[in-house]
Amino acid sequence: MAVALTAYEEGTASLLEEVGIPAGHANSALQLLGAVESRYSRDLKLNLKAVLKSTHLSDKETALLALSIAANQKNGPLSDHFNGLAAQCGATPEECAEAVACASLLAANNVLYRFRHFADKEKYNELRPSLRMNIMMNPVTGKHLFELMSLAVSAVNGCEQCVKSHEASLIGLGATEEQVWDAIRIASVVASYDRIVH
Repeated sequence: MAVALTAYEEGTASLLEEVGIPAGHANSALQLLGAVESRYSRDLKLNLKAVLKSTHLSDKETALLALSIAANQKNGPLSDHFNGLAAQCGATPEECAEAVACASLLAANNVLYRFRHFADKEKYNELRPSLRMNIMMNPVTGKHLFELMSLAVSAVNGCEQCVKSHEASLIGLGATEEQVWDAIRIASVVASYDRIVH
């Protein structure tokens, strides 16, 4: 016999349903939200719905952007959900894999370039990273989307130099500031979902 959920628990169950996770999934954050009356659960769910319906990016682009952020956050349930969503929106397995690879590559770049920025020493600017980055030269997702994912991951990881570089590259490729902004909105909401659903 199924146990009826309280109104509070229904809010957290709805959060999980939005990303295809069974209602029984539990963690301490979900338990805390489910124990009290919290309007935040509804806000978070609505925020995710809103950012995934961009008027400036395609459904496939939004799903792959979300996947790259979920991978960056090392969030298995969200990665699984956005991988499935991207596939439903026409993304190939190679494109989904590249979204994950982008998150991994940018993890390295963000560490290196944040260090250069923080150290603020000319010698480190002269030294080459000497890391292989062939994926950036001819991405299967296309240069535009790969740069959007790179920008979004860099924003989440807090690399100022990387954010400025990828934003400038996107504008140079003909991206609009609205597309850039929507990519950042997606990154911000997926990162906030990661704090609750993992």
